[in-house]
Amino acid sequence: MLTDKEIIAKYNLKPTDKILDVGGSMKQHTDINIDTLVDIVHPKKAPYYPSKLKAKRFIKLDIQSNKLPFKNKEFDFCLCTHTIEDLNWPFLILDEMARVAKRGLIITPSRGEDMVFTSFDITNWMTGGRRVPGLAHHKWFFEKRGKTLYVVTKNYPLLYSSKFQFTKWTGSDECKFYWEKKIKYKVIGDLDFHLLIKEYRRFVEKNKKHLIKGRVLVYFDKPFQIIKGWVKLLLKRGKGFE
Repeated sequence: MLTDKEIIAKYNLKPTDKILDVGGSMKQHTDINIDTLVDIVHPKKAPYYPSKLKAKRFIKLDIQSNKLPFKNKEFDFCLCTHTIEDLNWPFLILDEMARVAKRGLIITPSRGEDMVFTSFDITNWMTGGRRVPGLAHHKWFFEKRGKTLYVVTKNYPLLYSSKFQFTKWTGSDECKFYWEKKIKYKVIGDLDFHLLIKEYRRFVEKNKKHLIKGRVLVYFDKPFQIIKGWVKLLLKRGKGFE
């Protein structure tokens, strides 16, 4: 995972750059001088990690359905980290970021990381007493192929089939996509389900050395995980109680 200082060094961010952060209220950048933060929730009201606003200004906006209220190329750099995978419709904001900024960086969970099934944890509100592929609120996979960002539907029925039951990923934990002037992306949805299956198989074949299969279509895990889950429930520990 890139730190703020690594981002500054790698992408040559200058103190005078006007920087836009899209969707960063949950985890604000502390070492990057953010001019404007755009999100649907203010950092003070962010779930789990409420904090004071660190950017110079905050604009509340639903980025799924509204254009950004900025001029063309108003910003020198745009950051969007761990946001667009949560959106039902991420394509408007992809186009808008390219419109209002000269260049930028998009970071999402890696596709392989988001395919791995979780462990048994009944105190985790996102999973409950069952195993799910990646984070259950994610809608899309993202994969960098050359200079193109591939956006692929995260189809849960397909992931639960026997071909795609993975318990470990040894590749990169993030997809990092740097762009200049425009964001070139390609969408693979589930309208043609056969095409989607073919695309999933392509990714698995390409990354078979990083994906480890296992049986996950049961509600049982390792005995230690089950005991740990019940102890956490009895002690009221875990995400469900935070």
